Amino acid sequence: MAIEVTEGGQATLDLMGTLGDQSLPLDRKFVPGFVDHDPAPGQPEDGSGLAWYWGRFAESFSDIEREVVETIATPEHLITVMNLTATHTGDFLGHAATGKRFTVRNVQVAKFVDGRMSERWGSTDQLGILQQLGLV
Repeated sequence: MAIEVTEGGQATLDLMGTLGDQSLPLDRKFVPGFVDHDPAPGQPEDGSGLAWYWGRFAESFSDIEREVVETIATPEHLITVMNLTATHTGDFLGHAATGKRFTVRNVQVAKFVDGRMSERWGSTDQLGILQQLGLV
């Protein structure tokens, strides 16, 4: 795993660690007007949408593993490239569980303003998931 932290980027890297802290209120983690540029269908628009999405993902897939390949932290942005591996154990996009595993690339970009996330972009190889599960 490679981590590149530019001058002033350590604070941004540290902020990512707070996003999973369920004891912190959303307004401490996300700015008002937070924008998720790549939301899933039905995903709440505020910062709670990230937890909502990964909760739904965990209902479809078990033993989720995230292998971070590279992270770049600047004072305003955090970019993470990872390999995502899991087993299909629940309904996914209308497809019943296959019991098959997959590994795909996932890229996440987050922008921070005043110590809180203001924007997020993300991409997961959904076609790769479907192909490896034998669904397309």
